[in-house]
Amino acid sequence: MKIAVIGVGNMGSKYAALVQDGKIDGLELSALTRVRGAYREMLIPSIEAGIPVYESADALFQAVESGELALDAVIIATPHYAHEGLAVRAFRDGLHVLCDKPSGVYSRQARVIEEAAAATGRVFGMVFNQRTLPIHQQLYELVHSGKYGALKRVNWVVTDWYRPNQYYTSSSWHATWDKDGGGVLLNQCPHNLDLLQWICGIPVRVQGFCKEGHFHDIEVEDDVTAYMEWENGATGTFITSTGDAPGINRLEISLEEAMIVCENGKLQIGELVQEMGCKEAEYRAASTDFFRKIKGTWTEVTPPKEEDPYGKVLQGFADECLGRGSNIAPGTEGRKSLLLGNAIYLSSWEHRMVELPQAGTEAEQAFEHLFEKHLQEKINRKNPEMKSE
Repeated sequence: MKIAVIGVGNMGSKYAALVQDGKIDGLELSALTRVRGAYREMLIPSIEAGIPVYESADALFQAVESGELALDAVIIATPHYAHEGLAVRAFRDGLHVLCDKPSGVYSRQARVIEEAAAATGRVFGMVFNQRTLPIHQQLYELVHSGKYGALKRVNWVVTDWYRPNQYYTSSSWHATWDKDGGGVLLNQCPHNLDLLQWICGIPVRVQGFCKEGHFHDIEVEDDVTAYMEWENGATGTFITSTGDAPGINRLEISLEEAMIVCENGKLQIGELVQEMGCKEAEYRAASTDFFRKIKGTWTEVTPPKEEDPYGKVLQGFADECLGRGSNIAPGTEGRKSLLLGNAIYLSSWEHRMVELPQAGTEAEQAFEHLFEKHLQEKINRKNPEMKSE
């Protein structure tokens, strides 16, 4: 299957190199867009072999549409705002699409991409490589198996995204509303938000607190605290920043019959049944020991490391396109984490709890309009000449 990489920067060059080096069964690197500097060095074998390098995505698509270039699929690894237009055009040209995270800046973009994929019957996948890690897959199975009952509480502190000031000044698009689309929530945390909704299910409402330029001289958020509620009454918090040091990455999931802690490549599982001799709710209802501390029976599991998470994502995409497997993250998953992130932003901007809308409803359209209105206001404050569409 002939594939092109659109956006050959830090991540795009890695994807291209995996295909170039024959590590993805069923994929052949057949085109690139604008390659510069060190990224070009990685792809010299393909360039010297005559692979076409186009100056823009538009030029690449024109070559496909004119019949000059034969392609089956594209990998999109460009800045966030461009994902929607590129993916939709690719689908209309009959190509499969693998999109780097996030699927856009706002949820309407993800919805439009999904609709284009569905209309053409092409494969749409997301690069959510964290899903391939055995520790996250085992955590998913523990929660979804029902072995320990329903979700009660989730707490995730992910502050190991530390960045110095010069990270933000190293590029004109970093940490800007008009070019990057957001800060730590949109740039660093799409993987975390995806894992959160994948493992625990998407919350039904959130209250967000986003501090803009709290630790750095930037216009977007670098410190976020969010409170979440699930349909069954479970609650949770999600905390992240690029200014905490030393940072941690600790996920706690409380279920009816166990507590699971994910940290430092290990799972700690604290079960209740052995200590209590019955269901926790039954014990709580009947116990006369007013001050007993339930310690739990703890076991520690160290799942193996995944040495090639990106390769697994690309291989899954290739297998689905070729009818012999499936993506680890279908494109429809990109909309869920983006919707969750958008809701946290909107809640913070409007100082209220926000309900996450159901897909295909009037509430979803109202949500999209309100979020984009606020985002455009952020952009207009920096660039007064820019007007919303």
